[in-house]
Amino acid sequence: MGVIKTITANCKDCYKCVRYCPMKAIRVAGGHAEIIDELCVGCGTCVRMCPQGAKQVTDSKGAVRELLASGAQVILSVAPSFVASFDNASPASFAAAARKLGFSEVFETAEAAEHVALRSLEMVDACTSPAIATSCPVVVNLVERYYHHLLDHLIPVASPMVAHGRMIKSCKGPEVKVVFAGPCIAKKDEAGRAEVSGAIDAVLTFDELSDMFGQAGIDPADTTGAAGVSSGHCPGRARLFPIEGGMMATAGVSTDLIGGPDLCVTGMDNVIALLDNLQSQIGVRLVEIMACPGGCIEGPGASSEIDAWSKKRMVMEYAQQATVGLADGSLPSPSPSLLQVGFARREVDLPEPTEEDIRAILARTDKLSPSDELNCGACGYNSCREKAIAVFRGLAEVEMCIPYMRERAESMSNLIISTTPNGIVVVDRDLKIVSVNPAFEQVFGVKADDCLGRDVSTLLDPTPFRQVFETRELSRTGEAHLDGSLMTSQLLFYVSVRDVVVALVNDITTDYNRGRAIQKAREETLEKAGRVIDRQMRVAQEIAGLLGETTAETKLLLTQLIRQMQDEELDE
Repeated sequence: MGVIKTITANCKDCYKCVRYCPMKAIRVAGGHAEIIDELCVGCGTCVRMCPQGAKQVTDSKGAVRELLASGAQVILSVAPSFVASFDNASPASFAAAARKLGFSEVFETAEAAEHVALRSLEMVDACTSPAIATSCPVVVNLVERYYHHLLDHLIPVASPMVAHGRMIKSCKGPEVKVVFAGPCIAKKDEAGRAEVSGAIDAVLTFDELSDMFGQAGIDPADTTGAAGVSSGHCPGRARLFPIEGGMMATAGVSTDLIGGPDLCVTGMDNVIALLDNLQSQIGVRLVEIMACPGGCIEGPGASSEIDAWSKKRMVMEYAQQATVGLADGSLPSPSPSLLQVGFARREVDLPEPTEEDIRAILARTDKLSPSDELNCGACGYNSCREKAIAVFRGLAEVEMCIPYMRERAESMSNLIISTTPNGIVVVDRDLKIVSVNPAFEQVFGVKADDCLGRDVSTLLDPTPFRQVFETRELSRTGEAHLDGSLMTSQLLFYVSVRDVVVALVNDITTDYNRGRAIQKAREETLEKAGRVIDRQMRVAQEIAGLLGETTAETKLLLTQLIRQMQDEELDE
């Protein structure tokens, strides 16, 4: 199908789409959820439920702009629920806005709905009882993919969209282009089916059409140019098609369904429950089925803050109008061949695990017995076994088990905290101790039970804790305890999730004492070196003094000897 895609950058691994997808047509791989086209029925539940907007419907605006710019005659077929999506616009002003956008003509899909309803009623007896009358492509996808044994219950009549496209091209010529606008995203897939090839050239959701109006600066509520809408056949009650029981009302079947032979079922949960038990519905002649609760007015392609009851009232009031209001004329009645459609068996064969396979996968998340299976649904699946089957099929990851992963993370963190050599103390805003680890107990020689709830000042200086609460910045401190016999260093940081301050306490007594010993030895060495130098200086000075005296005496004696020798030479 390819109608819905995942924006990987937006996917936050919350599994909400898996949880709400009625068919579990989603594969989680690498932490991101992607749609499996072969399993998807196009209900759009994941688009509605994704809180991050990671599920995106295939955008057809570009293709429609190309059609409008191609020079071809492009006709717009509009579902009658437009009155609830463009509630500020009148039918005439809406049609005028569509023509401003470039559409050559505007017709109501309800015109074909009349013929579809009557033809469906004619075909009831040709189908296996109870007959399924539906123009909902989601229901058709559901039966073809998951309930193919019920194919012969489907009334083989085309939807109003397909029938209307065929009617327009049969009247206006096969070269014209037909764009359908409605609240359903699965219509995009239906238009591409081989069974209806060529009927519809493009499908716009009402959201997309609203975007095109906005981007072109066109206000559908502007009545300028709204006059001049041609008169023609008014679809009347066929405009009720998008609400619950609308097809039956169009065909003139009594809408008093209590105790009657006909049923109308809407909403995926109700539809699935009905299909599960369809063949047991004894006495039921006809079942009208619509995937969206309350009908097409609640389709995922029409964002609106209007409640479902107000939308239903708007459609009913529009159906009661005697004037055409929107259509640029009317089309001739279609031949039976234009209303015919076929269905195909399109189920996907998924591998089935054995009981041993399931037990082995469950064991990987410590589910060794049925009592270990929480069936909490956090992974998106209804039970642990259902999730294990999805893992076997490659649709889910073992790590999607939230309780197991949380327990594993807590176990790992507890192991780290309990085995780390650093003391850890957690203090609340009242400076009360809320937690300590075994290393902290050992460092301070206390028991955890004796610490919890006590003021941190009984063991540590509270000042740094107050500062960290105020500034929320890291702080490094050092303290002496037990009269200096214990020295510690602390790294404090703030944890906003719990509004606490955590201190990592390191016993540095040994290093501190070693440092003091080294410093003392250094000081003693310097002192001894100073004394040695002083002593050497004194010795040197004494030696110098003695050398000086001896030298002076020697000089005196030598001088006297020289003079004496000189005197003796003179006497000779």
